[in-house]
Order: sequence, then C-alpha cells, then structure tokens
Amino acid sequence: MTNSRKRPNSDGEFYPVLSLQETGPEKRVHLPPGTFGIPALRYLPFLSRDTIGFFRMLHEKYGKTVRFGIRQIAIHLITQPEDIRRVLQENNQNYHKGVFYRELGRILGRGLLNSEGEFWKKQRKLIQPSFHRQRISEFVEVMAEETNRMIDDWKSRPSLDVSKEMMHLTFAIVGRTLFKTEVTSYSGRIEAALTIALELTTKRIKKLFPAPIHWPTPGNIKLKNSIREMHSIVEELIEERKTKPSNDIISMLLDAKDEETGESMSEIQIRDEAITLLLAGHETTANALSWAFYLLSQHPEAYEKIRAESIRVLGDRTPSLEDIQNLTYTRRVVDETLRLYPPAWVIERRAMDWDRLGGYDVPPGTNISICIFNLHRNPEFWENPDSFDPDRFEEEKLKERPKNAYMPFGGGPRVCIGNVFALTEAVLVLALIAKSFRFRLNTEKPVVMEPLVTLRPKYGIHLDLVST
Repeated sequence: MTNSRKRPNSDGEFYPVLSLQETGPEKRVHLPPGTFGIPALRYLPFLSRDTIGFFRMLHEKYGKTVRFGIRQIAIHLITQPEDIRRVLQENNQNYHKGVFYRELGRILGRGLLNSEGEFWKKQRKLIQPSFHRQRISEFVEVMAEETNRMIDDWKSRPSLDVSKEMMHLTFAIVGRTLFKTEVTSYSGRIEAALTIALELTTKRIKKLFPAPIHWPTPGNIKLKNSIREMHSIVEELIEERKTKPSNDIISMLLDAKDEETGESMSEIQIRDEAITLLLAGHETTANALSWAFYLLSQHPEAYEKIRAESIRVLGDRTPSLEDIQNLTYTRRVVDETLRLYPPAWVIERRAMDWDRLGGYDVPPGTNISICIFNLHRNPEFWENPDSFDPDRFEEEKLKERPKNAYMPFGGGPRVCIGNVFALTEAVLVLALIAKSFRFRLNTEKPVVMEPLVTLRPKYGIHLDLVST
C-alpha cells in the first residue's frame, strides 16, 4: 500500500515524499522537486504552446531533475549525462518506451523504433546488415544522383521552400535504397499522410484527456485515414518488390530468416519496419538539412567554406564514401546543426522497476523525459550554447565534452541504426548544393520551430536562389 504526503512550498508547488509499506519497515521515497496534480494544471497552456520552453522553465525553477505530472502520469525530466547514460545504457532493460512511443506505435506498429526486449533484439540483428559500411558506400551513388536531379530542377527556380525540397529529396533517396525503385510519384501522398499523422499524434500526447482512439471523432477518423494511406502505399511497394527481387533493404527483409526458428518476417512486420525506416530516413534527415540551410543563411561565411571544400574535395566527379569522409568542415556544420536543432528533440522512457536518478527515487511507472534540444544548449556543457560554431566539433575539442551531452541519434544499444546513413546523406547533399548555388533567406514568412514527433520548421524555410 502506498500513502502520499506532500509538502507545499510558497508557490503552491509540491515536493512529494511517498511512504511505501513493504514487507519490512516503512520506506521513505525521495522524489524530485517540481509541480504535480492540481497546481500543475496552470502550466498546461504553456506546455501546449511551447513544450521546449516549458521544459527549460521547469529546470530553471526546480533544478537539474524535475518531477511534473497530472492525474496518474508522473514525469521525471533529467538533464545530467550520467543519468542519461544510466537510462539509455547501463540500466536500459529497466526503461521501456512510454506513452510518446505508444501513440507513435499507431503509425509505426511494431517497427524497430517501438519494439522491445527479445523481439527488438531479433529485428535489430536482421536489419543491421542493411546499414553496414559496404551498403552505405553503394547508397552514396543513389544519394548523389537524386541530389543532382534536384539541383537541375532548381536551376529554373528563383525561390523555393527548402524544407519541402528536402522532404522530397530524402524521400526519393530512402525510397530507392529501401525499394530500389522510383517513389517520387508517391511522395506527395505519403508526405501529406505523414504530416497529418504526426500532427494529430502530437496533439494526442499533449492532451490531458485524449479521446479513446476507437471513438469516431473527426481527429481520430483523420488520423486513422492517414495511417491507412501510409500502409496502403508501403504494402503496394512491398508487393511490387516481391515480384521483382533485388538487393535493396526490403528484399533483404523478405529473405531474412530467424537463426533459431528459421521463420521469416510476417508481411505486417515487414510493412512496420519499412514505415519506420521511411520515417527515420526521410523525415529526420530532411528536417536536419532544412535547419542547416537556415543556419547557413545566417552565417554565409560558413557556407563559403563548405563551397570551397566541396570544390576542392569533389571536383566534378561522382562522390564516393571516401570523398565524403574528407568533407570535414561540412561534417562539422552538420554536427552543429544537429546540436542546435536536433530532429529527434526528445527521448522518453518508462521505468519498469525502482531506480535512482539525480539522487532521487524513480518509482515503477514513472515516465523519464530527456529533452535533447535543451541538453544540447545546456551552458553547463557548451560554451555560448545558443551560438552557431561548427569548430566546436574539431577533433581536439571533442574530448572536453561529456559523452552524453551530445546525442542527436540517441544512445546506448538503441542508438539510431541509420545514423551513418543520415550523416553521409546530409554531408553529401550540402556539399553538392553548395557547388551550384548561393542563396538568401526570404524573410516574408517567419522561421518557427514546431516540435512535433520531430522538430520541424512550422512555416517552412524559404530561400531565394543565386546560381554560381
């Protein structure tokens, strides 16, 4: 039996101390400071309006580890690398995906991002070979072909929304690497469906009382229709690949066998993995590139360095993986972009058993939230944290930073399986575009962050192009 006693402070906030009657003497549980229950209700508009700013405010007010919650939902917000390492690596078996990923599971099913335990290990082992160095080297040619095709199209366009362009480009690239086929005819449909699904899923996560998904509300109907559209497109592509086997990722999944049982993946599981890889390889990289162009529009001297490096390293030949590894300044710009605008801006876990983080107890069922955006701008770990400075990623400076202070791809055994693919793609795209264009930011529409499932520019990023 659990009894709860709360000590109010002068602001009406509560610092709870739980008493748990176990088999032995009563145990006092020390929980982090924060706001919980009725006093927390006043923050809901702030949470909905500016989630990242809300998290930052809580840490400024209560400290490095904060407890926030309403009803039966308790969230501990953590900021320290040692605590993050414990959650994601040292004691990762105790921390499963939480409510954020449960809602996301409506889109992704039991794909690699959402699955747990032995099933996740089996799927990770089956998919990992698709992202080995040799495969990435083969994918570079596809990345270059699609980027050059886009560049040719840009030559007749004086202005554009680069966020939309990056969505189209990364979808074309991931489509060819997943399915080894042209998928541009599907890009409009899947982009629209994905945008609707992510927006509605984010709204459900933020709501205090989201309508049960089986209720026929307009939002639920729209969400289900968008998911049905994505499933239909991917299933169509998988059926096509079954009749025309290739050496793409989907063909590898179709042929994969469990080492112990000899069983193949079900068609539903292949679909879920394909949608997960589409989202991870399309949405996140497109957003990272969009933010890179925004930052470079504010720092033209950095863009000129990328341009000079690209001309020197690549010349006029088709790039290889070795060429991309020599684009060291461009890579630092990508790293700094991922620090300032991490597409995967938050990581959430749910404690399955008791633990301690930041000197406080973590009861079972507690949600753990790691705001990567705020971690990457924490002045405790970064000098001038809000400034754009690619040189902070020079090799000799990396040793000065705690390991878990920078983690755009997560950490521990569940680090993003496609991180090398994404970094290779982002560096290559920036380098090739820099050889062909200069640009200016069109300020008619504001650049505003929109933290949905990924960190998007809400109104796009509009550029005026100048051919070089």
